[in-house]
Amino acid sequence: MSPSPARSKPPPSQLASLMNPTPDPPDEDDHMIIPEIYESEPGFLTQPQHNNQSNVLSSIFQKLEDLEMKVTNANLPTNLETLITRLNDRIDELAEKQRKMDKIINDLLIKSDNNKKSQGSSNELVSPPPSTHLPQATTQLSFAAVTAGTKNTNEQTLPKRPPPALCQNQPQEINKFKKYHIVIQTKFGTPKPFEKVSSQEACNTINKVLMEINATYENAPIRIRAFTRYPSGDIKLYTRLRAEARWLLENRATWTHRADPLFVTSPPTFPVIVHSCPTYVDVDDEICRNALLHQNEIEKKSVDKIRWLGHPKEKDKSHGSLIIYFTDKNLAQQVLRGGLTFDGSFMRTMAYTPGPTQCFNCLKTGHQAFQCKEDPTCSKCGGKHLPQDCTDLNYTPSIRRCVRCVNQDRSQHQTVDLYDEKYRHSALSQKCPIRQKEILDLTSPPRIHGE
Repeated sequence: MSPSPARSKPPPSQLASLMNPTPDPPDEDDHMIIPEIYESEPGFLTQPQHNNQSNVLSSIFQKLEDLEMKVTNANLPTNLETLITRLNDRIDELAEKQRKMDKIINDLLIKSDNNKKSQGSSNELVSPPPSTHLPQATTQLSFAAVTAGTKNTNEQTLPKRPPPALCQNQPQEINKFKKYHIVIQTKFGTPKPFEKVSSQEACNTINKVLMEINATYENAPIRIRAFTRYPSGDIKLYTRLRAEARWLLENRATWTHRADPLFVTSPPTFPVIVHSCPTYVDVDDEICRNALLHQNEIEKKSVDKIRWLGHPKEKDKSHGSLIIYFTDKNLAQQVLRGGLTFDGSFMRTMAYTPGPTQCFNCLKTGHQAFQCKEDPTCSKCGGKHLPQDCTDLNYTPSIRRCVRCVNQDRSQHQTVDLYDEKYRHSALSQKCPIRQKEILDLTSPPRIHGE
C-alpha cells in the first residue's frame, strides 16, 4: 500500500467554510452535538433563577472565537474530526462547571429559605441595618423563595419582656391604704344601734365579737378598720380586704345582735316569682301558706315572706303571680330550675328583679336611706321624724293612710279627709300614685326635644 499523501494547510477561505458550514442536512453522527450536552441534565435549561442558557452560549462563542484566532495562526488541526472532538470536550468541561455552579446556588437558596423560616418562628425582631445611599444589588429569587420569606411576616410579635423584679421588702399590694366598705341596713321601724357610743368604741365592740366567733379569712382574723353611722340607723364598716367586707355582709345574722341587741338586720332573701298560682290562695293565712310549702316539701324557716305581685284578686283574676322570698340561696336556685306545684297544677318560676328602691328616710323613690340627705318623713303621721320616734296618738295600724298623698294635697290647699278612699294605702305601697309616677319617670327613656 502506498502511503497516503500529506495533507496541505487549508487556505483561510476553506477554514471559514469549515467554521460556518452551509445549511446542509446534518449526518446522523454529528446531529445536535451541542444540545445533547444539555439534554443530559434534566431541567438544566429550565432554571428560573439565572440565565444559564445565554451565559453558556456566550462562553461557547467566546471559545469559538479563540479557536478561530488559533486557526488563523495555523494552529488548526488538519483533521476535521479532531477539531470537532476538541470542541465537544471543551463544551463538556464548560457544562460540568456550570452544573457545579448551579448546584452551589441551589444549596445557598435552600439554606437561606431555612434561615428565614426559623427566624419567622421565633419571637425576636432584628432591627434592620441603617439605610445607606449606596446602590444595593438585587437578586432575582424564585416564587417559592419569595413566598417562604414572607409567610411568617404577620406572625412576628414584639419580644416578651419579663415583669420588673420587685424589691424583697416591697409589699405585694396595689394600694395598702385602700379600704373596702359595706353598708348593713337595719330593719325598718327598729331603734338605731350604737347611738350613744363613739366610733372607736363601736369598732372595739364589733372586733371583740368577731374574735369570739372566730371570724377568719385565709387563716387571718377579720377586723374592721373604721365605723360610720347614718342618720337612718344603717351602719357602714371599713375593712382591709374586699373578701372580709363580703363575709361581714353575708354572715351579718351571726354577729350583729351580739355587738348590739338593737342591731337588728333583715336576713338576705332571694325572691322568686311563681306564675299561674290560683288567687284563692290566701298568703296572709298561715294555714294556706303552710299548705303551699308542705306540698312542695319546703321548710317554713326557709321562707321569709310571701306576697302577690300586683293585686290579681281585686282585678277578678283566677290566677296570678306570687313572690316567695327564700332565705336559702341554693333552695331558691332549685325552685327556679324545677318550678312548684299546688293542688295538682304546675306553676313555672322565674327570678324576680325588683324595681327602683324607695328610701325609708324621706319615702321618695330612686335611692336608699343611707344615701339620703333630706329630712326624714314619718310614714305614720307625716312628721319630720323617723317612724320609730313617732308619738302620734291618733295613729292606728289597722287604718292605712298614705302620708305622701295627704301632705301633697295639704300643700296644694285642698280639703283632706283622712277617711277618703284615695288615701287608704301605705306610703310604701305600689298603689300610691306618687310612687307610680316616680317609678315611671325613672324607668322611662329620656325624651328628646321636639318629639
